[in-house]
Amino acid sequence: MNAYYKQFKLTNGDEMICELVEAADEDNVEIVVRKAMKIVVNDDLDEGVRYYTIKPWVSFQDHTNDLIVINSMHVVAESIPSDTIIPYYHAAVKDADKYNAVRAAGLSLKDIQEKLGDLTEEEMEEFMQKKYEELENEEGIEVDFDDVDIRYDSDSPNVIHFRKKNDKTFH
Repeated sequence: MNAYYKQFKLTNGDEMICELVEAADEDNVEIVVRKAMKIVVNDDLDEGVRYYTIKPWVSFQDHTNDLIVINSMHVVAESIPSDTIIPYYHAAVKDADKYNAVRAAGLSLKDIQEKLGDLTEEEMEEFMQKKYEELENEEGIEVDFDDVDIRYDSDSPNVIHFRKKNDKTFH
């Protein structure tokens, strides 16, 4: 199953990358997405450098696969994200999944620091890697992004239509 990615610029200034599940059409103004990540831009004027951060667009969402509905009337622009940004996007999604798994397991940074305060940096890294692997095995969040096809303009994008065109539902 190939993912179909979109980059949106919203009326409030947010810029995001996401996996498109259902596009808006003439009968439906809602866009359904998942794995929505916000692009945050920071300029260091002293150094003349621009930094980009990718973080979850919706805070406290338990799973990045949860569906998000966006009103298309709030979309100023949409595009296909650059191949350059896609690996960073995947890494951000994977980090969000790991964070959510740690949070779901009931672990807090304070608890971890108290229990592991005497470990060296190398021991801490080894411990955390082991814990991440355990969580990945338990939660099933491991995704091999080498298998993801980032070709977007195919004849049949992976867009699922939830409603029939003749559905007269009023929201």
